[in-house]
Amino acid sequence: MMLLTETCLIGHGIPSVSNDELIERWPSSVPLSMILDGKIELLSMEEFVPFRCQELPRYNYFMVDNIPAGTYAFLTASGAMKAAELLGFSWVVSGGLGGIRPEARTDTVCPDLYALGNSSVKLLAIAFKDMVDYEATFAQLRVQKSPYRFLESFVPGYIFKLESDLSLEMSSEEDCEGGLYLREIPVEKRIQDLELLSRGIAYGNEAVRAGKPFHPEVNGFFDRETDGYSSQIQFDTLLSNVEYLRQNYKNSE
Repeated sequence: MMLLTETCLIGHGIPSVSNDELIERWPSSVPLSMILDGKIELLSMEEFVPFRCQELPRYNYFMVDNIPAGTYAFLTASGAMKAAELLGFSWVVSGGLGGIRPEARTDTVCPDLYALGNSSVKLLAIAFKDMVDYEATFAQLRVQKSPYRFLESFVPGYIFKLESDLSLEMSSEEDCEGGLYLREIPVEKRIQDLELLSRGIAYGNEAVRAGKPFHPEVNGFFDRETDGYSSQIQFDTLLSNVEYLRQNYKNSE
């Protein structure tokens, strides 16, 4: 099937997962998308791992149409969706998604949400990230008429189990162009310590003030504080979702 993967999570976000484990476990038929020397390239895991943990920029949906010559970059979920549009792929698999942050302006829409409202590519993601305002984010999906489906039960949170009584119904569209599909980290495997989440967000905000990117810094913080557990559950679920898609949507165009 026509499936590719974003590269920010594997490139920046799961430092304790070794290159050897990535190569051993990743299916050879699923390419990873990134920008090499100003062009979108599809790599095997063996070809990709030398770029891990390099301080490369993260390209989103808006940036992929006009890539400066000589650029090297990882692709976010939305960036991979734009790459999929250009290359003729029908599915993208990603880890955590950006949404509407509680402290963000209410009239701004992050690139991941924008792509879901404008792309014909289907996205299978784990969940929206833990620091996202879930109610506002799903409300934005409904406003922009972006279909979303939960492939298993919905419990708010990404690597954490959030304290939330938010209840959501899936979009009514059974089959449609584009759209978001969510298959989460099992609740029993998520981190329960929400004080750690608060410390991680504060750490990320401080990193931004120092000119560093938020999400790689926060992922590194959680990785260190959990002795690599946060990285492992993200990779395990990403890999599980790739296999789920290959088994259940074999005939998707």
